[in-house]
Amino acid sequence: MRPLSLGLLLLALGASASAQDPDPEDSFQAVVVRPGDTLWGISHKYLKDPARWDEILKHNRLPTSDPTVALPGMTLRVPVKLIKPQFRAAHLVYMINRVLHRRKETADWKPSTAAMELFQGDSLRTYEDSKARVKLLNKELLSLEPNSLAVIKPFGRDTDLLLKSGSVFAGRARVITVSARITPRTADTRYSASVEPDLTTKVSVYKGLAAVEAQGSRVEVPAGMATRVAPGLAPEVPRPAENLPELEARAQEFASAREVGGGAAPNPRMVPAAPEPEADAESLRGDIQALRVGVPILGFRMQAARDREFAQVLFDRKYETDERFSPADAGLSPGVYWWRVALIDLLGTEGGFSPPRYYTVGIKRAENVVTELSRELSLVSPLEGAVVTSDAVRVIGVLRSDRLRVEVAGKPVRIDADGNFAVSVPLKRGLNDIVVVVSDGKGNETRVSRRVTH
Repeated sequence: MRPLSLGLLLLALGASASAQDPDPEDSFQAVVVRPGDTLWGISHKYLKDPARWDEILKHNRLPTSDPTVALPGMTLRVPVKLIKPQFRAAHLVYMINRVLHRRKETADWKPSTAAMELFQGDSLRTYEDSKARVKLLNKELLSLEPNSLAVIKPFGRDTDLLLKSGSVFAGRARVITVSARITPRTADTRYSASVEPDLTTKVSVYKGLAAVEAQGSRVEVPAGMATRVAPGLAPEVPRPAENLPELEARAQEFASAREVGGGAAPNPRMVPAAPEPEADAESLRGDIQALRVGVPILGFRMQAARDREFAQVLFDRKYETDERFSPADAGLSPGVYWWRVALIDLLGTEGGFSPPRYYTVGIKRAENVVTELSRELSLVSPLEGAVVTSDAVRVIGVLRSDRLRVEVAGKPVRIDADGNFAVSVPLKRGLNDIVVVVSDGKGNETRVSRRVTH
């Protein structure tokens, strides 16, 4: 039998343009056949059980029921539940600005369109001012952030996405990078995975639990924590996630998008302007004491919410004056919350709430002073022992903390918003030692040297 030549298109079925998506098990996928293809050949290629080829007959009008007879050019409606997982389509359900795609085994990048189908091995690329959301057939959502490149369900990998560069926010989807594999461990997991310029993978978990594997080692990363995986190394021990307000904003946008099937959310509830957390919620005990100084009270009322306006109160409890408030007893998952307190006077009248304060719960926050400055620097270029013929060498690196400063060859270097820096250093003939100094402005510093031969 000659090789089959088939193309796949996904049919969006439904009696109305409802925001509700049809159950994948009850929907159909279209297989566009070419003259000469047989029902038997199609079944062997696309069905999990080729022996169920006769079920295709129930949903299509064919010129013959003989599965070995060549079919004319036509489109077959095939129940999705019969199709092998690798041939099931994903959808580009949302995109902003310029998003490109590349079909598997092709070299050309082409403009993407909303609601287009993406199949196993297809790639997706976003740019600085663009982003995209992809929904897999199981309705799981993936949010591809700006300046990212990813492959949908890569061949030979039991995963949903290969992230080559940039960042993705996901829930139950499994993501791999050049250096790590990320697997959600709970149904409510929400996490961010990113690939840095030096190919280090960073995973930050907002909710639930995620397993991060590399080089035969594995760490479990709970909510509010993060880990890094450098190429060729095992995952680092999880530590408190950086920039919690940004992570929370991405999680809320993701949740809103899920509510409308992945498209533009009518109320994204983003909080990009939220400040850095002031401290752990244990500090609220001091706030309570400060409010009650000189004021006889019967008790106090404590509230917590994700938003500053307290549109949805997550914790609300009244305490007697001798009761001890403990955030650990609030039953809140690790994260960042807005808190406020109201005093109750001796007559039982409740006063107004104090201004809201932004505190963490269940997260051990990093110290303000960075003690291991060398861990905060990734020097991409030049390599140790490099030989160059030009009169200057380009020094390129990434600084992970915005509290630090960098000097290259004795001169301060400008760092962009993402921590990247690049500077040209003139060379003399022979050996040159390029010294990079990282300091925190409090007397702590570390030096990294690269020897280059001109």
